[in-house]
Amino acid sequence: MTVPSTFSFAHPPSEVASDMHVHGLSFSTAAAEWVDALPLGNGRLGAMVYGGAEEELIWLSEGTVWSGPPRRPSEHPVTAQLARAAIRSARAALTSGDPVGAEEALQALQYSYPQAFQPLARLRRAVASAHEPAPRAEVVPKRDHATTAASHRRGLDLRSAISWTSAASPAGPVAQRAFTSAPADALVLEVSAGGRPISFTLDSPLRTERSGTEGTGAWAILRAPDDVIPAVQRDPDPIRWAEEPRGVQAAVALHALSGEVRTRTTPDGVVLEVAGDATLILAVRTTFTRLGQEPTGDVDEALAAARAACSEVAEQCAVRGVAAVRGAHEQAHRELYDRTELQLGAPADRATAGAGEPADTSTIGDTDALLAAVQDGEGAHAGAAPELTALLFHLGRYLLICSSRPGGTPANLQGVWNQRMQPPWSSTFTMNINTEMNYWLAETTGLAECAEPLFDLVEALAERGREPAERIYGSSGWVAHHASDIWAFTDPMGDGTHDPAWAFWPFAGVWLTSHLTDRLAFSHDDAAAQRFWPTLRGAARFVLDWLEPRPDGTLGTSPSTSPENRFVVEGGRSSSVASDSTMDLELARQLLRSMLRLAEQYGLQDEALLDEVARALPRIAPIGTDSTGLLREWAQVERMVDPHHRHIAHLVGIHPADQAPTPEVAAAASRSLDARGDEGTGWSLAWKMAMRARLREPEAVGRLLDLFVRRAVEVTPKPGGGRWRGGLYRNLFSAHPPFQIDGNFGFVAAIAETLLQSHTGTLDLLPALPPDLPDGTVRGLRARTGITVDLHWSAGTLRNATLRSDHPQTVTARYRTSTWQLDLHPDEPVHLTTEESHS
Repeated sequence: MTVPSTFSFAHPPSEVASDMHVHGLSFSTAAAEWVDALPLGNGRLGAMVYGGAEEELIWLSEGTVWSGPPRRPSEHPVTAQLARAAIRSARAALTSGDPVGAEEALQALQYSYPQAFQPLARLRRAVASAHEPAPRAEVVPKRDHATTAASHRRGLDLRSAISWTSAASPAGPVAQRAFTSAPADALVLEVSAGGRPISFTLDSPLRTERSGTEGTGAWAILRAPDDVIPAVQRDPDPIRWAEEPRGVQAAVALHALSGEVRTRTTPDGVVLEVAGDATLILAVRTTFTRLGQEPTGDVDEALAAARAACSEVAEQCAVRGVAAVRGAHEQAHRELYDRTELQLGAPADRATAGAGEPADTSTIGDTDALLAAVQDGEGAHAGAAPELTALLFHLGRYLLICSSRPGGTPANLQGVWNQRMQPPWSSTFTMNINTEMNYWLAETTGLAECAEPLFDLVEALAERGREPAERIYGSSGWVAHHASDIWAFTDPMGDGTHDPAWAFWPFAGVWLTSHLTDRLAFSHDDAAAQRFWPTLRGAARFVLDWLEPRPDGTLGTSPSTSPENRFVVEGGRSSSVASDSTMDLELARQLLRSMLRLAEQYGLQDEALLDEVARALPRIAPIGTDSTGLLREWAQVERMVDPHHRHIAHLVGIHPADQAPTPEVAAAASRSLDARGDEGTGWSLAWKMAMRARLREPEAVGRLLDLFVRRAVEVTPKPGGGRWRGGLYRNLFSAHPPFQIDGNFGFVAAIAETLLQSHTGTLDLLPALPPDLPDGTVRGLRARTGITVDLHWSAGTLRNATLRSDHPQTVTARYRTSTWQLDLHPDEPVHLTTEESHS
């Protein structure tokens, strides 16, 4: 099958627009390492494109390719008798004033760990030569390599979700386009090298079980490890393969479209050699079936499906042209991406940034130049290049679209991208902040569909979590702890020696349910309410069973941790276990309050449970302050081991809570953030930004914004903030360090909070606009009760706003001292103009 694929361009494949800076990344060299590469994704298939000219490197991953599943013992080693004894011992130790003993008692609950997200394969493309597949393709090369050339440009168009490369060298021009199509569920790679031969080589760090060729196509079956031990356990041989494999198998099919194609296989992979310009189609199918269920699919059926997908895309290219396949991909992507847009800076300034068809295209949207522009001696100053903030906002939304779509798996610690067999923190669903943060932006920035995989995971956890809830806690509800995987791991993790500060935290499921209640708050959905109610009911049942009465009649939790902090104990020791952590109490309060609200709003029935909820809710212990006026992390704890710890779990009642705190709590929370310090990891900076926005502290938001946009490689230790410092890698991935995608996602959510808030029942317009972002427009922000909001501001003042409602309703909107009572109706936008706009 022959498809003409010759093309060239001297600039990004989409139009060179005046806002290219904020909707694209562009570089003048190929990527030198993984965090320089550019991400593509269709919700399951991920690709990191290096953008080389004569040689190209693309790391592939797929959301369902994990190690495991873990073998589930017929009789769990942590029996009900052992678990109940451990909890009794911990409670007794706390009662006697021995928190260290309580910590040691809880280590008896540790037995296993979640599995690890895996890289899939390495795809290399070469001009006028061919790479040979390597045994166990190197996962993390000492220095990744993709050759460059004179007049080299590469980039990523966020609007079209297409990566592009354009280079001219003495050997000849090279042009490349790549995209991962959601409609086709395939990667498409278009390459032109002036008619010179092109080769494609696929190999993998996974085990290659079988491979083959047919016509102009090739295929390989890859097998993931049966067990990957987390790095925290320091095992010298962490990657394990069973003699009888039972884990995920992946079928990868490739098909080349060109005049002449030769294919061959080796024990380590496949090679396709093309006589001239070519289009490569790559599809992946796996034996994974659904979250929480062990693989039951047949690998030969997966292979047939992958090959059929390649053939179908090839047929579409032959009949309609590659442009039609590309257009369908772009349309599906833009249907999500275009819902919300942020522009920052005065219009005159934006118009000069890459406007028109410039004579020199080498500076269009140059990301290195943008990063350099915010650097200011010892630090960074976001106001020097406000378009970087807008670009990060759009990039975060782009990354969620790419890594979380209906039918796929949720975004993990690295979204859907990975190049390590033992990735940082196993790239799990880490649920004491990171998984939740991944999805805060979904409702507020118009990507509600992208939260569907998270809902699927929560329901899988609810199913798997019933057994440990009964066995460990004697509850008829369900429980989940610190981290999970696609197998819906729900037990406390660790090997009996690890810190309960993270290994013991039974409120992950409770916190995750806030995303279910948020969905019902942002959009009235009777079907979703009926779907979510059993899961919410099970989480509430666990909370009610775990709360225990105090002598003063209040309810609290014991033993109790506050992720991932520790406190000072007399005698120079420390512990992570006390009673009544503020986070436990706040999450319990939020869930029970939501249960009553949703039952009334949607007519949901469970009279006995709701009566118990109504009785328990007012008895949950109130938030306390310590002797210095800071919010307590635990009811009776004064001194933290690290007073600048990156986790700020005790402030969860500020954000993402769905109710305003009292003025006293808000003041104490602000003092607590001051004491904690601004420094932190990428995700910690984002969470602090969101909290400062909720507290209406725009100057503090601005300080954190400056820290967020600095280069990760240039961060130097300073007092406070713990041992990790956030920043940005060259491709704008957020650093923990290392890379964690929650920082990118949390940043979008935080910026949205500075522009619009609705958690109090009132629409607050520009409640915490950072001083360095005085001019801008935003369209498509979403507020609770189904309202879409557009805003325009200049000189730090709101000029006008437009509100649209999904259904008839009356709302209150507020800006500074102005308040409006508005009757909203579908298809009837309401336009507001402030008094300040006339001054």
